[in-house]
Amino acid sequence: MSGTENRPPFNDPKHPGWYTDPNAGQAMPQPPALPDAPHPYAYQPGPGAQPYAGQQPYGGPDYNQPMYYTPQAQPKGLSIAALVLGIVSVVTFGFMFVPQILAIVFGHIALGKEPAARSLALAGLIMGYAVTGIWCLLIFIGVLGSM
Repeated sequence: MSGTENRPPFNDPKHPGWYTDPNAGQAMPQPPALPDAPHPYAYQPGPGAQPYAGQQPYGGPDYNQPMYYTPQAQPKGLSIAALVLGIVSVVTFGFMFVPQILAIVFGHIALGKEPAARSLALAGLIMGYAVTGIWCLLIFIGVLGSM
């Protein structure tokens, strides 16, 4: 029984002889101190980069972004009127003479005043001139036929 006398009791884990590690009862050695490393998410300017004057490194209150705004809508009333009157003149086959004449007038005015809606004004002009041209051709053929 000489082997059991040197052995510590089983239920005493704090006894230094209970562990198989020879350094078990001693204080743990401290790891070597690490150099001061910056936080991984900290602002790190690139090589040779200089921050702007007054700029905060993390985008604080001095962070100036360019101002974005929506431009003011440009007027398109005359162009839309020319387009609608051109459509009306095509749908009615020009039997009402006023829509195609107004489509031509509004279309020419809109080309000068509303450059943003040029395509609408041109569409109204083309339809107004087409219906007016067809009616002029019909009237010419009617006059020739009556002679």
